[in-house]
Amino acid sequence: METVFITSGLLLAILALTANYLVKGIGGMSAPLQQIGLFLLNKAPAGLIDLFNDEAGSGSKTWIRFGMVWFLFAAIASFLGLWHSYDGAALNSLASIGWSYDDGSMLTTYTNVFFMTALNYMLIGGALVAVSRTAKGRLASEKSASMVALLLTVSTVAYLLLPALLSFVSLNNEAGIIENVTNLSAFVLAGLLHAAILINVLITVANRDSENITPTTWFLVLALVAKIAGGMMAFFGDLAGSTQTVWMAEHVITGWVPLALMFGLAYHIIPFTTGTPVWSESLLKVNMVLLFLTIPPFYMTAASSAELLQNLGAILLTLGLLPILAGSFNLLITAKSNAEAIVKSPGAFAATGAMLLLPVFAVGGYFTGMDVFVGLGNLGTMAETVDQGFMYTVGGLMMLASIFTAYPLAARKQLANPSNAQLAVWFTFIGGATSTIVRLMGDFTTQAVVNSGVEEAVPSSGGFLLVSSALFYLCALAAIMAALIMIRTGNRSNADAEESSTVSDIDSYTLVEGSTTIRTLLGRGVGIDTQLNVGHTEEESGSTIIAVGAHLHNDEVTEFPDDEKEPASELVMLADYLDKSDQSLAQFFKSIDLDDSGTVDGYEFQKALKGADIANLPPWGMGALLEAMDLDGDGKINLPELQIALMKIRASQGSEEE
Repeated sequence: METVFITSGLLLAILALTANYLVKGIGGMSAPLQQIGLFLLNKAPAGLIDLFNDEAGSGSKTWIRFGMVWFLFAAIASFLGLWHSYDGAALNSLASIGWSYDDGSMLTTYTNVFFMTALNYMLIGGALVAVSRTAKGRLASEKSASMVALLLTVSTVAYLLLPALLSFVSLNNEAGIIENVTNLSAFVLAGLLHAAILINVLITVANRDSENITPTTWFLVLALVAKIAGGMMAFFGDLAGSTQTVWMAEHVITGWVPLALMFGLAYHIIPFTTGTPVWSESLLKVNMVLLFLTIPPFYMTAASSAELLQNLGAILLTLGLLPILAGSFNLLITAKSNAEAIVKSPGAFAATGAMLLLPVFAVGGYFTGMDVFVGLGNLGTMAETVDQGFMYTVGGLMMLASIFTAYPLAARKQLANPSNAQLAVWFTFIGGATSTIVRLMGDFTTQAVVNSGVEEAVPSSGGFLLVSSALFYLCALAAIMAALIMIRTGNRSNADAEESSTVSDIDSYTLVEGSTTIRTLLGRGVGIDTQLNVGHTEEESGSTIIAVGAHLHNDEVTEFPDDEKEPASELVMLADYLDKSDQSLAQFFKSIDLDDSGTVDGYEFQKALKGADIANLPPWGMGALLEAMDLDGDGKINLPELQIALMKIRASQGSEEE
C-alpha cells in the first residue's frame, strides 16, 4: 500500500476523533483533564509563565501584536524581493555587511517565512478573540497564550538565524546536517507550542456559555490539529525518507491550515458586523468538511508517483475548488444582508474583499497548480506568482481584518483613524491584485518568448517586473499604516469601547403612546443610562405630550406620532416569556450579552430566541426583526432599544384591553 494512503487515513482519523470529542466531550474524564490542562497552562514552565499578564484579552492582543511585527517584515521584504527580481544589483550595497543572496533565493526564503509566520499569528490571534467572546470574554489562560506567542517568535528567529550563522563557519558537510536537524527541531517545537494553544482553546470551549459551537471555533480547532499533525508527519517522514509523507505534510501546512484560519476569522468578523447569522448552514458544512477532504490549489508541487496516485490527486485538486467557492459565496451573501455596516467597518470590509478575491485566485491556482502537479511546466513560473499573489492579497486583507476588528475587540477600544484603515484596505486590495496581474503578464510573455525560441530578437519583459514592484509598494504602505493604526488603537488615551456611548445628565425620561426615534431622544440629551418610563397621554388638538423628568432640565415636547405598525409576533412572545418566567428585561439582556459589550448582535439575539423556544428565524427574517428594533442604525441591539420595543408592545396590549 502506498505510504500516502496510510498517512492521509491517519490524519483524517485524528480530525474525525477531534470533531467527535469536541461535540460529545470525553465523559467523566472531562473535568479531571480540564484541571490538569489548566494546571499545566498556568504553572508551566514555572517562573517564566508568571512574567505574563492574565488580564482578559491579553493573550489575543499579544498574538496580533507579534503578527504585526512579522507583517511589517514580510511586506518590506516582499517589496525588496520583487524589486530584486527586476534589478539583480538592487541590493549590492548590502554586500558590505556580509549579505549573501546570490540570485535572491535567500531573500525569497526569508520573505516566505516572514509572511507565513505573520499570517499564522494574525489569524490565530483573531480567532482567539472570537473563541473568548463565547466564554465570558477570556481564554482559559491568557498568560499561557502570551507566553506561547513569545516562544514561537523566539523559535522562528532561531530557525532563520542558525543556518545563516552556520554559513560563516566552514563545516563542509556538517553544516548541511546541522541545518537539517534545525529544520526538524523547528517542526517539533512549533507543534508543541501550538498544542499548548489547542489545549487552551479546548478548555475555553468547554466553559462556553452556550451549547452551540461557533464556526470559528470549528475551523480554529481543526486547523490547529492539522498543523500539529502536519509538523509531526514532516518530522517522521523526513527521518524515514518518505517523500510522499513529506509532500502531504507540506500541503497540509501550506494549504489546509491557512485556508481554515482565513475562513474561521471571516466567519466571525462578517456575521458579527452585519448582526445576522451565517446565510447558509449547508454551505458552511460543505466548506468545512470538503476543505479537509480535498487538495487546495495553492503551493502545489510536482508529485513523483504512480499514474493512479496522480489521477486521484488531480480529482481531489479539482474538488478542492468546491469548499473555497462554497465558503466565499456563503460569506459574501451574509455580508450583503447588511452591506452598509460592512462598508463602514474597515475590518469587515477587508474580510469581504478577501472573500471576493479568493475564488479568483483559487481558479488561477487550480490551472497553474495542475500544470505543476502533473509536471508539464507549460506555464513556467505562473504558479509561483499566483501563490504569492494569493498570500499577499487575500492573506494581507485577512490580516488587516484581524487588526481592524479583532484587535479593538480584544483591547476593548475604539478603532483609531477608521478612514486611514479603509485606505489601507484599498491599498492592499488594489496593490495586491494589480501587482499579481502585471506579474502574470510578464510571466506569460517570458514563457511565450522561451517557447518561440527567438529570445534574442524579443525585448526583455523586465518592464512588467518594474510595474509589479511599484504597484506592490501600496501593500507595503498599507502594512505600515496598519501598524500605526494598531498602536493608536491600543493607546491608553484612546477611548474605551464601553465609555464611547452618549453620557447624559437626564435621570429619567417618560414616554407615552406614540412613536419616536433614538436619534430624536439623543438630540434632547437622553443617554444610555437614562431611565425610560411609560407615562400618560394628554391629547391637545391631536398632539401627544411627552414629559421629561430630570435634575438639570425639565421640558415638555410635543410629538406627532406616525401610524403604528403591528408589533412583531416574536417580540410579543418574548414579552409573554419574560412575564411567565418572572425575569426582568435587564436580567434577560445580561444573559444573552455574552461578551458584556452592552450590545447584542443578530446572531446572539437569534440564539436567545431559539433557546427560549420563542422562534427560530432564518437569516432574512432575523434581519427584518433586527432592523425593526435597531433605532440608531448601528446593526446591534442595546438594552434601551429592546426596552422601547417591549414597552410599545405592552402599551398596545393595554390599549386593546381598555
